[in-house]
Amino acid sequence: MDKPFRKIVFIILAIGAVFIIGAISINSILKSKLEKFIQERLPENMARSYDDITVGSFGGSLVVTNASLIIKNSEDSVKHTFINVEKLKISDIKYWDYLFNNEIHVENISLENPKIVYYKDRQKSSKDTVRKAVARIYKPIFVDRVQIKNTRLVIYEKEKDSTKVYATGLTVEIDGIKVDNGTVLRKIPFQYKDFEAKSDTVFVKVSPYENLSVEDFSIKNNTAIFKNLKLKTKYSKRELSRIITKERDHFDLTLKSLSIADFDFGFNNNRFFAKSKMVSLNAPSLEVYRDKLVADDPKIKLLYSKMLRDLPFELTVDSLKISDGNIQYEERQKEENMGGSINFKNLDAAISNVSNTYKSPQKTSLNITADFMENTPFSVDWNFDVQNKSDAFIFKANVGSLNANKMNSFTEPNLNIMLEGNTNKTFFTIDGNREASNTALKISYSDFKVTVLQKDGKKKNKFLSTITDIFISKDSKKQNDYYREGKADATRDQTKSVFNFLWISVKNALVKTML
Repeated sequence: MDKPFRKIVFIILAIGAVFIIGAISINSILKSKLEKFIQERLPENMARSYDDITVGSFGGSLVVTNASLIIKNSEDSVKHTFINVEKLKISDIKYWDYLFNNEIHVENISLENPKIVYYKDRQKSSKDTVRKAVARIYKPIFVDRVQIKNTRLVIYEKEKDSTKVYATGLTVEIDGIKVDNGTVLRKIPFQYKDFEAKSDTVFVKVSPYENLSVEDFSIKNNTAIFKNLKLKTKYSKRELSRIITKERDHFDLTLKSLSIADFDFGFNNNRFFAKSKMVSLNAPSLEVYRDKLVADDPKIKLLYSKMLRDLPFELTVDSLKISDGNIQYEERQKEENMGGSINFKNLDAAISNVSNTYKSPQKTSLNITADFMENTPFSVDWNFDVQNKSDAFIFKANVGSLNANKMNSFTEPNLNIMLEGNTNKTFFTIDGNREASNTALKISYSDFKVTVLQKDGKKKNKFLSTITDIFISKDSKKQNDYYREGKADATRDQTKSVFNFLWISVKNALVKTML
């Protein structure tokens, strides 16, 4: 081997040895720095552990296996959050940015099969009014992408029925993350550009009485789709009536899909906001049962305008659409039966400006069409100004031909009244506010008859039925006019629902018109 060639070989080997030694040294330094960060930078109330840390300096990668984090209260050291990750992988760490730009830049962070368990009742709220940082950040951190794969999340409460939230197969991807000393003081301690998420099964305990489940959901490009939602009372109708002390509706809601388009959320000056261009509910089916034998709830019931106005966060939904919906309302007023029902089928609704951020005189408006009691066309035009403190509203309805005896499934068991005849057309307009209403009604009907039943609901009460025959006109024809018209006032019982208010407004006008 000649001298020049031997010299070249020695130089290459020397450079290679230096490079290998340097890589090993860098690995050791990086591993040491990471271990120091874990031990010193995280708050004292966070207990951390891991099996091993592997650093690959050539590719700028780092892998932590079986990492766990336990968070406890600073005051009493009670543990409330447990996090375990099978593998935490950090890929493509930009050493140049770390050494010369005084920032940490990472291309990708992935967490595989994390398990998160949180005990809500164990955590104590901090008494400090000044928000503390979740960790000390000495250099800004930039992460191009974070992937959290196949997460299992459980949140527990203190009660016997303790599962508050349960989710499996939860996968999240967040892009364009920035963390610095400013972001760690916020409620969401980082900035991000975009995120995606999906999950197999989600369960949420909405209240001590109702549970919500979702078969699967996905969030992508600022659009969320939830499939096969179910919101149900977890007790039977009779069991719910037995355990509650004040009346409460029994719910059974199923929803084929719920989509939220062009949404955004976050915090403005520590006030949460949520907004969307369009929310769509596809094929909702709702069954509501109320047992009136249970004591009334004397709590004040708010109209929808005040509900929106008083939300503790900013809500802006430009449009809400309901398609192919079905509603059945069942009410029980007597011990001897389970009550009667009314229904709306093929319900479609277009609702605009569901918001507490719009300014007057912009209004929330609802346009609803449905088939009432199987085949009676029913349409509603309802609007109100959320910012109007009197909660003024206009409710207009158009009801098509109705065979009166179809109402008997509701009126007989609850009111001891049997109806006969036909209403051909009914129009009414309710001009109301939170205290009172004035209703103008116009109705065309024929061969109408009201039979009052005895207390057992089986036999005719001849005396009262004769009186109703005297005072109620059999048809609406009056001279050359085929409609009867009337107006009536109604005073709202604020301990009753908005639908009770609408009903007594129409009832008063109907009685005034037909008598």
